[in-house]
Amino acid sequence: MDEKVTKEQLTQLTTSMSEVVGAEGEGKDLMDSIATLLALPDEQFELLAPGILQSYAQTFNNPNDKLALVQTLNATGYKAEDVNAAFNELVEAVDKMDLPVAKRNFLKQMFGFIIGAINETEGISKRYIPVAIELCHPDAKIPQYAHISDSGVDVYAVEDITIHPGETVLVPTGIKVGIPAGYELQVRPKSGRTLKTKLRIANTPGTIDQEYRDEVKVIIENVEAPIKDITYYHNADGSICIESILHGADAFISKGEKFCQLVLAETPKISFYRVDNILDIEGNRNGGFGSTDAPKEGSNVTDINSANRA
Repeated sequence: MDEKVTKEQLTQLTTSMSEVVGAEGEGKDLMDSIATLLALPDEQFELLAPGILQSYAQTFNNPNDKLALVQTLNATGYKAEDVNAAFNELVEAVDKMDLPVAKRNFLKQMFGFIIGAINETEGISKRYIPVAIELCHPDAKIPQYAHISDSGVDVYAVEDITIHPGETVLVPTGIKVGIPAGYELQVRPKSGRTLKTKLRIANTPGTIDQEYRDEVKVIIENVEAPIKDITYYHNADGSICIESILHGADAFISKGEKFCQLVLAETPKISFYRVDNILDIEGNRNGGFGSTDAPKEGSNVTDINSANRA
């Protein structure tokens, strides 16, 4: 026979979930809010539950929250299969509780969100490098991963920028970073913007060194030609008369728009050692610029210029 749900059971249930989603901070807040919700009268619960479920679904669908979840998972030593087994036991425990169907389904859907997020993050890099960040502009945002498997975090513009054809500008990001020793942040373009516009990061990849502490600014160039085309004709005396000039178009970066990305990279140091003849070093391929496409010695290739002279 189903047992009556008790406060102790709910506490045990939420404590078990907290061990996975984080015992402190946001994880504890999440579990506390679930316990509070379950304690509401049924009518109030049924009014609130759909919106709260939707909010939780969005939370667990956010790649940055998923990364935080897997980071917690790695820190606790859990593996995805361990969490799956634990949550299966929790689902069985919920089914034995004398809770209304709506509340039991709510809990099981919550478990589903968490399990789905954990399974999706299984295999994601277990190395997380803390990087201090300061927002030095009122409209600045912390860079975010768009997808769980992305290498780079998207950077947002803090103001509207117009870049004229042929012009190069410094675009502020509103952030300052404290990169740990042994690493750099590389500034790279977003492929979609590069494909669809004439905007380019002029020094791709740009490097933010470990000791740089000023605002991160990105060198952006509009490679559109200032004058794309000129239409003209010759008048009776042979002079050139210009009919029209097609000017290049301005390019725009809008406030709040993702306009580049940052990739964290290790920076091992070079230790040079001197040798008498570099050709003695293993791996020499005996070639220079363009050598992989150059004709081999003795190959049957005709010198076009010699043929023409003949």
